[in-house]
Amino acid sequence: MKKTLVSLLTLAAVLCGISLKAQTTDIKPPKNSILSGRQEIINEKKPSPLPIIDESCVMWKKTIIREIDFRQKINQVFYYPINPTEDWRNFITVIYDGIMSGDITPYRVENNIDDMVTPLTLADFEKENTKIGDPPVIWKDGEEVPNEIPFKDRMLNVMRLRIKEDWYFDKKLSQFLVRIIALGPIVVDDDGGLSQVCWVPYEDSRDVLARSYAFNRNNAAQRLTYDEVLQKRIFDSYIVKEENVYDRYINSYAFNIDALYESERIKNEMFDFEQSLWEY
Repeated sequence: MKKTLVSLLTLAAVLCGISLKAQTTDIKPPKNSILSGRQEIINEKKPSPLPIIDESCVMWKKTIIREIDFRQKINQVFYYPINPTEDWRNFITVIYDGIMSGDITPYRVENNIDDMVTPLTLADFEKENTKIGDPPVIWKDGEEVPNEIPFKDRMLNVMRLRIKEDWYFDKKLSQFLVRIIALGPIVVDDDGGLSQVCWVPYEDSRDVLARSYAFNRNNAAQRLTYDEVLQKRIFDSYIVKEENVYDRYINSYAFNIDALYESERIKNEMFDFEQSLWEY
């Protein structure tokens, strides 16, 4: 009788534990915002289609490379939040997650050209963006090993974004337009050195960017995606290169304040060209 009673109590305890576990798994996580449901909607969001370019109607074109400095106030939406939340991830985290999932293909930064030629595998991407720290070797498990810092640990040092874009005049539409070609995150190391991580084709990355919210400092209910931030050009930047016969960047022939003047000269020259297309 005593053994039967013990068996019944044990069975009841097991059944009670199973019941409590089932109740726990059925509990829905609490909402962190009244707009929590929008995250499910954005997962299905598609980027707005870009205008079709009729190459026969392009009567003028110039390739421009500009840089966005994340330290500027208007550009801080690219850098923050440092730690991902339910709604927000910073720009480089979105790009890195897209590369790791295979949705974005990175391209090697070639030494002499700004074109995307050589695609990188995940292994090559990690290898090329792993830095040897200071000191170069450390002791681990009783032996010296290279002090390697993987790119994942250097992502907070991505402080700039290089944008390659084509400005062109479409005579059929009678419009002066721009099309972003590629994006290039840049790491600013502790010693002030700059190293571009890769080139990312913009059009192939738009699906990922359109599913990721960027913080809207003016109205959190009017959410913007990173694709919309780039398309609407809600950022400040400066030109670092224009298409030229020498294929050189501004910093190779102008320095400090002179480089900024040269950047402004190129911008104003393009503005003047657009204005000269019309008669008033």
